[in-house]
Amino acid sequence: MGFNGALTTMLLALIVAVASVTAVGFFTDRVDAGMRAQAAEFLAADGRITSPDSLAKPLAQAQTLGLATAQTLQFPTVILAGDHTQLVSLKAVSAGYPLRGSLTIAPSPQALPHAVTQGPAEGTVWLAPRALALLNLAVGDAVQIGQKTFTISAVLLREPDVGNFFAQAAPRAMINLGDIPATGLVTPASRVEHALLLAAPAAERSGLLSALSKKLPADLSIERPENSQPAFKTAFDRAARFLGLAAMVAVLLAGAALLIAAQHYNRVQQDPAALMRAFGAQSATIFKLYTLRLTLLAVLAAIPGIAIGALTQLGLSALLGSLLNFQLPPPSWAPVGFGVGIALVALLGFALPALLRLKDTPPLRVLNRQLAAPPPAAALLFGAGLAAMAVLVWLQARDAALTGYVLGGLGLSLAGFIGVIWLLLQLLQRYPARGIARFGLARLARAPWASATQIAALALGLTAILLLGVVRGDLLGAWQAQIPADAPNFFAINIQPDEVAPIEALFNAQAIHSAGFYAMNRARLTSVNGQAVDANALHGQAKSLTEREFNLSTMPEHLKADNTLIEGQWQPAHTGWSVEQGIAKTLHWQLGDRLTFNVNGAALTAPITSLRKVNWDSMRPNFFVLGSPDLLASSPAQSQILGEVRTLIERASQAVQYVFMFTLLAGMVVLLAAFHASEAERLRETAILRVLGASHRQVRLSLWIEFIVLGVLTGLLAALAAGGLGALLAVKLFNLPWQFDARLWVYGLGAGLTLALVLVPLLSRRVLASPPAAALRGG
Repeated sequence: MGFNGALTTMLLALIVAVASVTAVGFFTDRVDAGMRAQAAEFLAADGRITSPDSLAKPLAQAQTLGLATAQTLQFPTVILAGDHTQLVSLKAVSAGYPLRGSLTIAPSPQALPHAVTQGPAEGTVWLAPRALALLNLAVGDAVQIGQKTFTISAVLLREPDVGNFFAQAAPRAMINLGDIPATGLVTPASRVEHALLLAAPAAERSGLLSALSKKLPADLSIERPENSQPAFKTAFDRAARFLGLAAMVAVLLAGAALLIAAQHYNRVQQDPAALMRAFGAQSATIFKLYTLRLTLLAVLAAIPGIAIGALTQLGLSALLGSLLNFQLPPPSWAPVGFGVGIALVALLGFALPALLRLKDTPPLRVLNRQLAAPPPAAALLFGAGLAAMAVLVWLQARDAALTGYVLGGLGLSLAGFIGVIWLLLQLLQRYPARGIARFGLARLARAPWASATQIAALALGLTAILLLGVVRGDLLGAWQAQIPADAPNFFAINIQPDEVAPIEALFNAQAIHSAGFYAMNRARLTSVNGQAVDANALHGQAKSLTEREFNLSTMPEHLKADNTLIEGQWQPAHTGWSVEQGIAKTLHWQLGDRLTFNVNGAALTAPITSLRKVNWDSMRPNFFVLGSPDLLASSPAQSQILGEVRTLIERASQAVQYVFMFTLLAGMVVLLAAFHASEAERLRETAILRVLGASHRQVRLSLWIEFIVLGVLTGLLAALAAGGLGALLAVKLFNLPWQFDARLWVYGLGAGLTLALVLVPLLSRRVLASPPAAALRGG
């Protein structure tokens, strides 16, 4: 397969496209896997089962299935150091803990910390710095826990799964699970939280956890990292969508580049196609030839493109991995297959339709250069390009809603671009400019369909870049702005009703901001409208919700700012339940349904009097079910301040921003490569002007006029499309507020004019340095 300038341009454009997509694919694949591993640290496992009773049977079942397991016990107790006592939150851990993540310890509170992947040895205890300070102890001292004496062997600075429990009012003490019998603290009557931690290889994880879930009794369920708490799940889902959007933009840039390159290749191949027809080649033979050529081109582009992408992501990971604050795992092979797929689908979808009519090139074109192949049908080009884009975007984003919104928005934008530009060019033909301006604008108006396609493709690429730059920042800013600066980051529990006022006064005296005091009761749903709840008859999330215990709290007098009343009335004085709308939809609850919860042996029955929409991003205390004060007045309560997951969101935001930055650079390179495809024809046209007597100044001026008009059109259309698409994504997909951003128009126009500032000097130098005769012979 011989390479001329056009084919080389297509090859280079495709290599850059494949490289950008695979590099982003490799990196996002690693970031996504790293974020999921980070999410697992919230449980210190891939799954967790908790219960107030022994989990010996689920442990045996999990081990039979081949799951890795670890156990923890957690309860409050008192430790003794000489004559001093201190309430601590004791956590006993088995061998293998943590299954995911690591513990951070130090030999003293002032020493450098280090990570370990196993808990304390038998006979030793790790204490939090606050416990050491309160008891005036140091590593090496002895403390008594229950009936056993322990040696303090390390300072416990961090445990991976602390964020999934309500952080303890008492400092942490951690011992080996094997020491529990010797302490004498755990008896059948003890109130202890048992936890069984589970882990499995990624390929087997879902199947093994599902198999174990089917064996569990109705009162037990497996908690997963992604649904361990609604606020975290919201952040996790949103981060995944941001990463999908980043990867998808590279796909769209590849399509824009190939659309322009294919148009140019169509023009330069008309003479060879006419020669083949003149020598007797059938149309079918020519079609097969170009299809085979494109297929070989895809393979040739995929190999170096994937290699460049892999090398690029290695450098990117080396530069940015430490900034992400979590370890990037090795990449999978999935982006390699996608790199080959994008090369084939993009070429066949974006390039082949433009070349289909080459088989119909008149043989007489060999003698008469005015004859040309029939232009490709607009509907065919648009439909094939949109279909190719849909396939590529779906494969890359793996999100139906994201794919639908972006494809719909960009499809309408592309159609609008072509329509508006075509109408403007028709006006130019009808009302031509005067003076030297007519030469620059005539190049655009002479072939309105080709010019409209080129400008539309450039506008589509610039739309993607604006989405990367301005809209990305707006979306991330809106996301981060939803997390209050004063979001609570400590919990206080076991506060009795008569202790609320003194503690509140203490907080005020110490200038400590409190998110409020909230009663909490552990309860299990037993019936709905008099019908016993059978979790085994339900599926998916509904089954999981009914299997676990609910945290019930009391309706405040006034609805909180992060709650919105959807249905019913907010009447705390009337007996009833207020339910979050999402869980009501999942469990098919409606206003008036009577729910019965078992709270410490007492059955509490009342109707649903209101449905609420909860903003989980507020990171403030919120509950799926609130009861009227009379329902929960006699129930034992705990107070809590909901912990925040700001660190996770900040890390996800960092990852998204860096992925967007890389995609932006790749997109700029692809656009420049695609724009180069029209250089040969421009050389020929300016050569004609020079032969007709145009001066160097007139040639430069005509180029400036042409590119300024092209840049302004491209920038305005891209800003309009990016603003509309950004608003659509913000409101419909990310559930974020959207505000008009005038920077889009400034940056859009600036980017369009920058094309002229950069390319006109380069082109004018090339045009004026090339002899007109050589350019005309090449055309």
